[in-house]
Amino acid sequence: MGKTKGLQHRIAGRTKQAVGEIIGDQDLHDDCKAQAERGRDEQDKPSELNPLKKLKQLT
Repeated sequence: MGKTKGLQHRIAGRTKQAVGEIIGDQDLHDDCKAQAERGRDEQDKPSELNPLKKLKQLT
């Protein structure tokens, strides 16, 4: 998954998290918080298109 997909998951998760908070649905809030965190993790992963980025992480 690329940075764009990670950003999409992060935005969707944060939006649904807010809705869960507004309507008082704690399960929805918690599930979507996890989705937003997975999206953030995907954004932080090195891009497959740039193999030198992996090298940068090793140094």
